[in-house]
Amino acid sequence: MKRLIPIITFLLVCVFAQAALSQVRLRPQTTVEGDVITLGDLFTGVGALAGQEVGPAPAPGRSAVYKTGHLVAIARAHGLTWRPARSVSRAIVRRGGEIVDEAEITELLRREFRREGAVGQIKIRLSRLKNSVPRPQQGGTLRIDDLSHDSGGGRFSAYLNSDRSDGNSQRWLLRGRVDFVARVPVAGRTIRKGQQITNADIKWMELSLRLLGSDVVEHPDQMIGLAAKRNLRQNRPFKRSDLRTPILIAKGTMVTITLNSGGLSLSGTGRALEDGSLGESIRIMNMQSKRALDAKVIAPDHVRAALNRQIAVAATK
Repeated sequence: MKRLIPIITFLLVCVFAQAALSQVRLRPQTTVEGDVITLGDLFTGVGALAGQEVGPAPAPGRSAVYKTGHLVAIARAHGLTWRPARSVSRAIVRRGGEIVDEAEITELLRREFRREGAVGQIKIRLSRLKNSVPRPQQGGTLRIDDLSHDSGGGRFSAYLNSDRSDGNSQRWLLRGRVDFVARVPVAGRTIRKGQQITNADIKWMELSLRLLGSDVVEHPDQMIGLAAKRNLRQNRPFKRSDLRTPILIAKGTMVTITLNSGGLSLSGTGRALEDGSLGESIRIMNMQSKRALDAKVIAPDHVRAALNRQIAVAATK
């Protein structure tokens, strides 16, 4: 009889265990905090088997769906006597935590670009991340490290570090493109050579600093009233080298030449050999002597030459 007691005890344990496993029920929804999903996250009544791993947990803030076929296979693999209560059963496992969105990552990058001396507006296009970034728990921080880029913009790379309060950290590789842009005045239409610039000729555009040089005019008051030195294309920024004071004398026009020295004043007629603005010195062909001389533009179609013996003789011939 004493020998039968251990056998009876063993059989009773098996019966009770089987009875317990026969009460296995599906958890339709559950939330996990760790990196794995266990058998106890999917089913109740599994006893000591609850800690068995069945798969990786979804990213923080995301959900994983286990459908009927998958659930049946998991139950069979672990010796559970479970069958779906209806033809369609599923378990939804959600992982707790919050995902850091792209806007926040972009702002962290923008601050790092600014800290490194970037000027103008900073426009960032972030490449898609392979994995979501979970927000660190209370006491943790996010920071940008190893930012690599060209000073004019273009492609960049960096690492996003998540420092946890327990001293551990994770990092994600970030890639994308960055443009440093400025809002500058540009030609609102095609402007012909010699045409004077007015406020109506100007509009504003945001342009990459890579397309702008130190010669670009940044304020309308630096160009209004000036003339185009050459044809200016629409939507192109104004450059100082493209502008000049308005032309008072166009090349080929007839002009009056005045020669003054003390009480002596002579005048003659000439032809401009080049364009001239107020105060500029240009070459003039004296129509009487057929000789070229330098003269300063003093008014529309009027120039003044320095009077010396050679000019005086040439002007009176």
